[in-house]
Amino acid sequence: METTLTLKFKGMEARILDEMIKSGIFNTKSEAIRSALVKYAMDLGLFNRKKIWEEREIKK
Repeated sequence: METTLTLKFKGMEARILDEMIKSGIFNTKSEAIRSALVKYAMDLGLFNRKKIWEEREIKK
């Protein structure tokens, strides 16, 4: 499955995203947003770490 999304960030959210890139935490804005989405899904209990790592290993 694949989806394309265009986002516009302003203010605090834009500054946070830029800082994540400048500090080297993430290489791209897309990578930072994908990571935040996965973290949020885990916080909500939609995914668990074990399942995510298992799926990641299968794709290698």
